[in-house]
Formats: sequence, structure tokens, C-alpha cells
Amino acid sequence: MSNEVLILIGVTSVFALLFIMIKGKVHPFLALGIVSIAVALSTGIPMADVIPTLVKGMGGTLGSVALIVGLGAMLGKIIEKSNGADVLAGWLLDKFGEKNAPFALGATGFIFGIPVFVDVGFLVLLPIIFSVARRIGGNMLTYALPIGLSMLMVHVVLPPHPGIVAGSQLLNADIGLVLGVGLAVALPTFLVGQVFIPFFTKRHFVEIPTSTDLLQYQKQLSQNASGLPKFATVLSMIAFPLVLIMSGTITATTLPKENIIRQIFSMVGSSPFALLLAVCLSSYVLGFRRGWNKEKVEEILNSALAPIAGIILITGAGGMFGKVLDASGVGKALSDVLSSTGLHVLALGFILSALLRAAQGSATVATITTTTILAPMITSAGYDGIHIALITSAVGAGSMTLSHVNDSLFWVWTKFFGISVSQGLKTWSILTTIYGSIAFGLVSLIWVVV
Repeated sequence: MSNEVLILIGVTSVFALLFIMIKGKVHPFLALGIVSIAVALSTGIPMADVIPTLVKGMGGTLGSVALIVGLGAMLGKIIEKSNGADVLAGWLLDKFGEKNAPFALGATGFIFGIPVFVDVGFLVLLPIIFSVARRIGGNMLTYALPIGLSMLMVHVVLPPHPGIVAGSQLLNADIGLVLGVGLAVALPTFLVGQVFIPFFTKRHFVEIPTSTDLLQYQKQLSQNASGLPKFATVLSMIAFPLVLIMSGTITATTLPKENIIRQIFSMVGSSPFALLLAVCLSSYVLGFRRGWNKEKVEEILNSALAPIAGIILITGAGGMFGKVLDASGVGKALSDVLSSTGLHVLALGFILSALLRAAQGSATVATITTTTILAPMITSAGYDGIHIALITSAVGAGSMTLSHVNDSLFWVWTKFFGISVSQGLKTWSILTTIYGSIAFGLVSLIWVVV
């Protein structure tokens, strides 16, 4: 087939995917599977090869992604159940004072959001947000915006979150480099983004609501607390796997292959192994050492896996879609056209991801779909490791933007805090776009420097 026909099929497949998910309310996993089969058949892939191609795409993607996402969820669940969020918030509020409570809450969301998925982490932190807001008073947006935005920022650019992990896998990016770039981008974005929040809280006011359900949840949380761990302990459990992963990347780029230290960290610093060690260590430090029995630890670890089943399936389905685009030649044709637009690869990644995020609402799906489309172009261009990591981060930054009514987090954020849809669009939606744009600017700056 000609490039024109292949591109038409590719573009049609993306629109079909969005239509099925948005209008048809079909689960993204099923939507990606259906569209992948349709693309395979329409581009002439033999029927006998269609299913093997899908299986290969899913298996290749989930080979490392499932391990990272699963182990990351377990680590996050242990920190959650040990009341680590309470510890982080309490320490930061004590150090920064009530006057800087919004910043302290944002920092809590940033730190706690690294191992914990944004939707889960947000619900866990709700009682803390309400407790601080009721104690200090004022505008609910002052407390709700910093913590929500910081958690979403971490979610879109830092492993072990599923979108950025799958994007790294699809672009063959080094997870350690992606982690390093993500931290270099996320932290300044969080700090700079704080400056913009007062412009919105001055123009929009939301009363601090009272919720019997939330008060009951907070009471239950306090009753179930079996003593709080120390701040340094919680922070070290979060930092431990990140340090190992980055050490693996640093030794791989600075030491010769035969060096024993590099060989050790090639295993210890791999993302799955580092997270496995972190889960074992946190199970002991935050669990067994504080009185948990084996049954409780097992129950907590098991409870971490059920919520991520859908995420893992969607991630694998994104790999199926990408494999079909590659095998059919659609991916190469799309990459050729995108290359001819004259837009820089960073801008392409950011814009495509932002548009897909606005269209269907999921940051994870936006990142996976964008990296799937860009993968052939990235491969043929021959970019080195750091530049592939920067492209991945640019795609993640794009998925931060334009959160609105088709985003589940938008509804969780507005409904729990008593914020109207109009106020949410005028505050949350605009600020997510500002944060994503700041992150993209920082990625572009790093690209110029390196």
C-alpha cells in the first residue's frame, strides 16, 4: 500500500479509537484490541498472523511494565496502610507552619505521589486535606489545588506510574534516565507552579465543605492507626528504589562493562529488582517491625493488585496497537509524514499527547498512543539515550494538560471538594495546562543544554 493509504488508515484508527471510548463508552482495553484487529486486516496482514502479532505486541510491552507497575503498587499500598501520608503531611506542616500549609500539602502530594497512583493517593490524602483546611479555614481551592496538581505532575513523568513506564518501553528509553529527567522536570514545575495558584484562588472562592462520610473515614483512619512511622523512615522507603535505579543508570554510563560495580548495579539497579527490594524492605520496616503479622502483610499486598489490573491490560493493549502499526507499515508512514511537518520531535510529542489527553481524558492512554505513533520516527532518527528520555518526558508533560470533564480525576477532585464544574474548568483545567507547559519548557531547555 502507498504511504497515503497507510496514513489514512492510521489517522482513521486513532479517531475510531477515540470515538469508541468516548461515545461508545467501551473500555480502553477492548477498544484498543478491536481497533488493532481492524488495522491489521485493513492493511493486509494475513489473518493467520493477526493474533500472533497482537500477542507479541502485548507480551513485549508487559514484559517489564507489569513488573514495575505491580511492584510499584505494592510499595505504595504498604506506605498508604502504614499511615505514611499522615507522617509526611504532619512533618511538612510542622516545618513550614500553617501560613505555608498549601505548599506543605503540595509537597506531601509530590512525595507521596511517587510510589502511589494518583487516583488512589488522592483519596488517601483527602482526610488530611480536609483536616488542614478546617483547622486553618479560608478558600478550599487554596488547599485542593496544590496537592492535586503535584500528584498529577508526578504521575505523568515519573516511573513507576504506568503511562510513563509504558511510553519508555515503547520508545526503548532507559527507565533510570527517564526517572532522572522526570525528577529534574517535576520538582521545578511543582515549585514554579505554586506561583500561579494564588492568581486563581483570588478570583474563585469555594467554601470548605463538611462531609459526614469524610469525617467518618478520617475517624476510622485514626482508629486503625497502629502508631505512626517516622518521617525519615517513610521518606527513605520512597527514595530507596529511586536511588538504586538511578545508580544503575549512572554506573552504566560511567564505568566500563567489565567493572564489578557496574555488573552488580546492572541487576540491583534495574527497575523491577529495585522495586522488589523496596517492597521487601518496606514490608519489614513499615510492617513486621511495627507489629503487622504475615496475614496482614499478605492481605495488604494482595489488595494492591486488583485496582491495577485494568491499567496493566490497557498498557498491554497499547503495545498491541503499536505492534500492529509497526507490522503493517502504518507507523513508518506516519513517522515519515510527521518528520516532514518541520515540527521538532519534542513539540510533536507534546502536542499529540495534549490533543489525545483532551479528546479522551486518560493521561496513560494519551502517553501510550503518542509514543506508539512516534516510535518508528524515534528509532529511525537514531537518538541517544538522554534524548529519548527527554522525548518520553515531553510526551508525559503533554498528558498533564487539558484535564476536563472526560477525566475521572477531574470529577473526583471537584465532587469531593464541593467545586462546581465551571470553577473546575476555570481553575483545575487551566492550571493542569500551565503545569504541563512549564514541564515541556524545562524538557526543551534540558534538550538544548545536553
